[in-house]
Amino acid sequence: MTEINAQQLTELFASEREEERLRALRGLADLGVEKHLSLLYRAFGDESWRLRKEATDLFLAMPAAGELAGEIVELLHAHDNAGLRNTAVDILIRLGRQAVPRLLEELRCPDHDVRKFVLDILGAIGDPETGEAMIACLADADSNVRAAAAENLGRLKLVEAVPRLLAAMEEADLMFRFTILEALAQIGAEVPVERLLAYRDEPLLRKALFDCLGHVGNDAAVPVLLEGLSDPMSNVREAAAVALERIAGRNVEAVGACLGDGRDLGPLLAGLLESRNESVRRAAIRLLGWIGDEKTAAQLLELAREDAFTRDAVQALIAIANRSACALTRLWTEIDARSRAFLAYVLGEAGCEESRPLLLDALQQPVPELQQAAGHALGKVGGAEAPRALAGCLADCEPEIMDTLVRALISLAGRYPHEVVGAATVLFQAEDERIRTEAVNILAGINDGEIVPLVVMALKDESPSVRAAAVRACSGRDEGELWQALVLALTDEVGDVRRLAAEAIGGSGHPDACDALRLAVQDEDIWVRASAVRALGRIASEEALALVREKLADPVGLVVIAGLETLVEAAPQSAGEALVEALDHDDAEVVIAALKQLALSGCSDWVAGRGEALLNHGNWEVRLTAARTLVEVGAEQVASLLENRLLIEGEDLVRQQLVELLEALRAAREF
Repeated sequence: MTEINAQQLTELFASEREEERLRALRGLADLGVEKHLSLLYRAFGDESWRLRKEATDLFLAMPAAGELAGEIVELLHAHDNAGLRNTAVDILIRLGRQAVPRLLEELRCPDHDVRKFVLDILGAIGDPETGEAMIACLADADSNVRAAAAENLGRLKLVEAVPRLLAAMEEADLMFRFTILEALAQIGAEVPVERLLAYRDEPLLRKALFDCLGHVGNDAAVPVLLEGLSDPMSNVREAAAVALERIAGRNVEAVGACLGDGRDLGPLLAGLLESRNESVRRAAIRLLGWIGDEKTAAQLLELAREDAFTRDAVQALIAIANRSACALTRLWTEIDARSRAFLAYVLGEAGCEESRPLLLDALQQPVPELQQAAGHALGKVGGAEAPRALAGCLADCEPEIMDTLVRALISLAGRYPHEVVGAATVLFQAEDERIRTEAVNILAGINDGEIVPLVVMALKDESPSVRAAAVRACSGRDEGELWQALVLALTDEVGDVRRLAAEAIGGSGHPDACDALRLAVQDEDIWVRASAVRALGRIASEEALALVREKLADPVGLVVIAGLETLVEAAPQSAGEALVEALDHDDAEVVIAALKQLALSGCSDWVAGRGEALLNHGNWEVRLTAARTLVEVGAEQVASLLENRLLIEGEDLVRQQLVELLEALRAAREF
């Protein structure tokens, strides 16, 4: 819009067409909003929501918007235009603390509606400094203003307001007490529960009271809440259950003691399991777990099938099983396969030995979910017959179930080593290499000479994955036969097996480990050589470190980097010379690795001889790392070195880094 004047804008604002009024508003920006505020304020009360929104954004974009807060506050008095009032409220909230001083003044105005608006705006702004004024409004002559004061003190979570809110409870009407209880719950500070329990006999207030006690109550509130579970009003019963669960989160012992005092709460809580409120159902589930009511087990099993309640229902069932496993095993024949899967898991977590026959039978059922749960449970419950049963299912199960069964066998190895070895021995005859691999993994945790022949056999298996698993099983062991097989694995046809063998030898502690690794550091596979170098670092003898230093001349940078890092870790006092020499290496990755290690060490002796050359290196990543390292080690005259490089640097990323480093150096000097 061009060459439009105020008169034309006024006429457009009077148009019945929304688009014309929007044109006028947008043209107002061209004329200067500050010069025509009356027209902008007119737009605040427009019947169009779009127009009011654009007008609000236009006002708030003005640099002086905060200085006009007083004028916006006056718009709250527009009783005949709800849109104008709502726009004013929105603007004042978005002005935030800029509007607070003027809003506090307006709390003294005679219009009770405006005072209520002001309190709601202050609550939305959330400035705790307004709390004192809000507290004073608890004594306002108008009931709506008093309620707004209580409500917004809750929004502020102002702990200092609690005594005044409690005092106001004593003189308040029913609805005001209701609002105060909600505010106390929002604040969440502990209050003298006795002050609140005085209102326990007010039927219309009991739900709000129980909600509040859930947030601020302590063990003194528990008996009253337990009584509330039998209240004739369903919403009160639900509030009592949720409150008990919340208090238990702060003091589970107190709630648990009261729950176990002989009262028959099971039927009351079981009724709440049918609630439409998810929080109520969850609270009832947890409370039933704490009281261990076996009569509700069937209901809890049904709830375990719902994703929202699975975790809590299962935990409750475990608690029941810990008290009376028989009550749960009796349900086995009455439920379907999916519920049996949940029940199997529960019985396993409870360590219910009586369930072993059921679990062994479930393991053979062609239902993957049930088979997996039974396998997991047998790993917990145990039994001499469990290892062979678990191993027997590996051949025909899905990969995910296989993982569960293997973990179960591994967990049983400590309690039933002989039985587990016997079960695993059979698995070594399987055609499927996955099963043979898992057989080795199962044996790995058994510290018994009985497994040695099996592991040695696995080291000669035709499958690389089986041989690799066998090498891992040798880690930390140096029995003669195993040691010889492990050294032989350094000649395996598969590089990954040789690499694992080098790592295992490095951690074996065997006196001949260093000699064995002499072969590995010459391996044709660079990953094997690198792993062998790092393995020598774990030995850390003079002989081993000498071999590491020899590999600093390896033709592959990856191996050289492994050597540098190994020296820094195993012999930090003597690694400096090797790191400095590596700065002249042909491989840029080696140079970068050496620079990073020097940065960590803080050593700067090398800077005078090599600093400038590294900043002028042909590889931009080296230049970038060198610049950072020079600053990190606090090299002398680093600023001049960086400035000189900046004059000729052609790589944008390096230039940016040089500029940032120089700025940081200047800032440090000024500080």
